[in-house]
Amino acid sequence: MDSITEKKAALRKTVLSRRASLDPAVQAAGSIKIHERLQALPQWRECAFPCIYIGSKPGEVATLDLLREALDQGKQVCVPVIEPESGRLFLAEVKDPDNLVPGHFGILEPSGAELHQPGALAWDLAVVPGVAFDRQGHRIGFGKGYYDCLLSARQTPRIALAFSFQIVEEIPTSPHDIDMDLVLTENETIQPAR
Repeated sequence: MDSITEKKAALRKTVLSRRASLDPAVQAAGSIKIHERLQALPQWRECAFPCIYIGSKPGEVATLDLLREALDQGKQVCVPVIEPESGRLFLAEVKDPDNLVPGHFGILEPSGAELHQPGALAWDLAVVPGVAFDRQGHRIGFGKGYYDCLLSARQTPRIALAFSFQIVEEIPTSPHDIDMDLVLTENETIQPAR
């Protein structure tokens, strides 16, 4: 294992430990603040077809209410879906948030939805999860590369949602890593200098 991979693994372990101990009430309140911060952005107001991860794990910024609000605002919405057989990430459009069922890794996804290649749908904003972020817009996920693949399929604004404890001083990067345009926490909007 190279040193970048080792450093990412150590950061991932540290932040996931913090995430596991997050009080559910703090998670819920923080998620609402982050939603409000996102919805105040021109990138959100102007988008017609956001790609939104479904945050439903303990310690993760919840996004189910955000998904519902997007549909209520007349936006089309798609979500990432992992196909268990191939281990690849696809997108599925969400028409009815009440039709979501646990899929691969227990992540909610639309029941019986048609799966699309990431570049096949005209999504125009990516709302991205992650384990850790830094102020340069670098991101650590779970190490499978799903989001680097997804985000390379379309050139759209990339906005990450995170709690303040997920912001670290520095994340080591690899050439294939894709940076975030903004990182929103319950306390601030981080706009990396480019």
